Amino acid sequence: MAHQWEPQQILEPPLALDLIREQFPDLLLFKIRLLGTGWDNTAFVINEDLIFRFPRREIAVPLLETEWCVLPKLGPRLSLPIPIPKWRGSPTSRFPWPFIGYKMLAGFTACYANLSEEERGRLAQPIAHFLASLHATPASITSECQICGDNQGRIDWKILIPKIMKNIEELSLLNLLEKKDELESLVESLQDLRPPISSVVVHGDFYVRHILVNEVHDLVGVIDWGDIHVGDPAIDLAIAHSFLPTSAHAKFREAYGDISEETWTLALLRAIYSSTLLILYGHHSKDPVILREGLRSLKIIASKQ
Repeated sequence: MAHQWEPQQILEPPLALDLIREQFPDLLLFKIRLLGTGWDNTAFVINEDLIFRFPRREIAVPLLETEWCVLPKLGPRLSLPIPIPKWRGSPTSRFPWPFIGYKMLAGFTACYANLSEEERGRLAQPIAHFLASLHATPASITSECQICGDNQGRIDWKILIPKIMKNIEELSLLNLLEKKDELESLVESLQDLRPPISSVVVHGDFYVRHILVNEVHDLVGVIDWGDIHVGDPAIDLAIAHSFLPTSAHAKFREAYGDISEETWTLALLRAIYSSTLLILYGHHSKDPVILREGLRSLKIIASKQ
């Protein structure tokens, strides 16, 4: 079965290093390692202080262009560090798309920290403050950039529910679903929700692998802005349902500010969809860390019933 994360280009470290050296001869590059592969990009660490990201799929190219334009304008406004692109590579005969590089942020992704529920709860306020600052971005900040609107139905319940049900069936066949009946019942109750709105600048893919923490598990940054767009705040607020324990929800909502019940419920539906997708991705990509996070998230969500 083909999945939406399958790459069109697979780039190995030696070629990536050659491409960077060729276009940026002033950089003294002597060491490269693979940081990770996402759905859209492959990331490499250079000299342990730079990161270069190369598209894996053509759909990622305009998203990288948006990052190049938007992130330098956005960074100074936010409550946490974000990567600011400094190098932009051009397509060549050996690689068909542009790529970008930036200084590596401190910290490591929260999925590898395997945080306890108490540690997750401590992050409720800083995550909420970050999202509040992002969602308050004035339109004038991004007006000069070609930032996308949400035209992919990423938060439309009429589109999400059939996708969730399909994912549930696949997870059940793979014996990766503990509470199928409870989850299906919850999803069926989340219908006739408000339509999506395109009202704020959103990260668009705000989940555990894009959150950076330090050695004592404080929040220190947010990465991978390839899905940034003008869209519905619920797509980012889903993090409360998928990442935080239920006991931290009140603290999160208080720190963020006004969240209507309609938006909160839409965020829950998005969290269910993203959690089912994480489990499938973790299973098929043999990524035990993401698989563990998806299973945890779905188990907590299903227990709401």
